[in-house]
Amino acid sequence: MIEEPPVADAEEEDAVRFSELALPQPVVAAIDDLGFERCTPIQGEVLPYSLSDYDITGQAQTGTGKTAAFLITILARQLEFPLQRQPLPGAARALVLAPTRELAMQIEDDARDLSRHTKTRIVCLVGGIDYAKQREQLRQGPIDILVATPGRLLDFAGQRLVSLREVDVLVIDEADRMLDMGFIPDVERIAKLLPTTRQTLFFSATIMPEIRRIAGRFLTDPEEVAVDPPASPAENVDQRLIVVRPEDKREALRRILRREEVGSALIFCNR
Repeated sequence: MIEEPPVADAEEEDAVRFSELALPQPVVAAIDDLGFERCTPIQGEVLPYSLSDYDITGQAQTGTGKTAAFLITILARQLEFPLQRQPLPGAARALVLAPTRELAMQIEDDARDLSRHTKTRIVCLVGGIDYAKQREQLRQGPIDILVATPGRLLDFAGQRLVSLREVDVLVIDEADRMLDMGFIPDVERIAKLLPTTRQTLFFSATIMPEIRRIAGRFLTDPEEVAVDPPASPAENVDQRLIVVRPEDKREALRRILRREEVGSALIFCNR
């Protein structure tokens, strides 16, 4: 199931329809299967340019449909321009870099949903998952869409089990989180293994000066796209900010859970 829905509410009459984008029929069939007709704002802004081979800098939050935007771009390109020769095992044609295992696996699931009417081969390389199984997947043949976290990809590339010389689309997803987690040097190492002539799609929730400088190292004359952040929380959502020193966070959390008598909770962590 696609967690980042590929379309906006059908009541938004001014939203771009997927039928207006001249997408290959197998992609259209998958979108129809998923029950969608209209693009979300980020998709409506990105797809007309990305489908025309422009590099993209996209500012969009998680949940806005950006995953479907770059996957549709990759699938359309590969269907319209099939390879004339069979690549070697482990050679990838499109590369999607994600900062976390969970995000990479979600992108893999979404790719399978959108490629259900094609023969697209998708491989996901992440840490914490059966290493031998991933190695065997690389040896089984060439890869149409490779989704990976930077560290695991560099590991397999160092063993020459992955070839990035055929990559014609690079996606860097959630670049601000890549920066926060210290992955940008790894991304730069990976970029040096790729052809210089390629399409690059770069997405971040925020485009602060440092992120803009990083984007400049990977993209060529990109089209910049930004969409408004999600709407404010509903009025019945109670929000509070508690400022504490880093070493006091755990004790503060314990006090809150005891005082509020919390029955269930979601606790988000940076790492």
